[in-house]
Amino acid sequence: MIDYKNKLVLITGSSSGIGRACAFEFGDLGASIALTGRNEDELTSLNNVLKALNINSHFFVCDLLELDSIETLINQIENYFNNSVDILINSAGNAVLGLVENIPISALKENMSLNFYAPFALSKLLIPGMKKKGFGQIINLSSGVGKRGLPGVSSYSSSKFALTGFSDSLRVELMGFNIDVILFSPGLVDSEFSSNLTIFGDLKNKFTDGRALKPKEVALHIANASKKRKREVTLSYKTKIGTAMNFFLPAILDKYLTKKL
Repeated sequence: MIDYKNKLVLITGSSSGIGRACAFEFGDLGASIALTGRNEDELTSLNNVLKALNINSHFFVCDLLELDSIETLINQIENYFNNSVDILINSAGNAVLGLVENIPISALKENMSLNFYAPFALSKLLIPGMKKKGFGQIINLSSGVGKRGLPGVSSYSSSKFALTGFSDSLRVELMGFNIDVILFSPGLVDSEFSSNLTIFGDLKNKFTDGRALKPKEVALHIANASKKRKREVTLSYKTKIGTAMNFFLPAILDKYLTKKL
């Protein structure tokens, strides 16, 4: 059983949605919480609420698109808490949608940077401290489109495929050091994420229909995955069905998805 009372949890994208909800879940477990995001007002408000609940927390404003700033961010966090990060939750992310011919390369680069390069850089810099402690967890929030690409979702899908491959590789690299790499796919979530989609060109289907989970519900599942030291968790039944169809009946799935264009 993990003793969270001595653990420092770094949550990216913690100003809203799943990241914000995770701050409460892991704080309730007794962990210290390092919040990071771009919205200082939201982070300040969240930090005040956490402190009112006697959760040891502090916020650090950072734009993860500026990859060169990540090392400074980690130094600030570990100096403030006088501790190295034990658990990293890569919750920050965005989605660029549109047909391939309509997506600017600059938008693709930004999508990849936030969804893949930033988690890679954060993990790379935090792994030495986790190895030194003999414990660590890296929890990467992925998506069903990280297992099966969808039409009009090529940019976002590519970033999540990259995150999936990275997680699989890193998991094996770190197995001998008591460090977990958990790949977590929540499916649709009732958060600002869906309303902040960047769309290029006309797109008939954004694949945002269906029951959306509340961030608190997703955060509870993430905390349980951490406690049980899971390898991978997929909450969405649509994702499970789509992944199975892609394995057993890929051509039929391709034809079905053409109707979504």
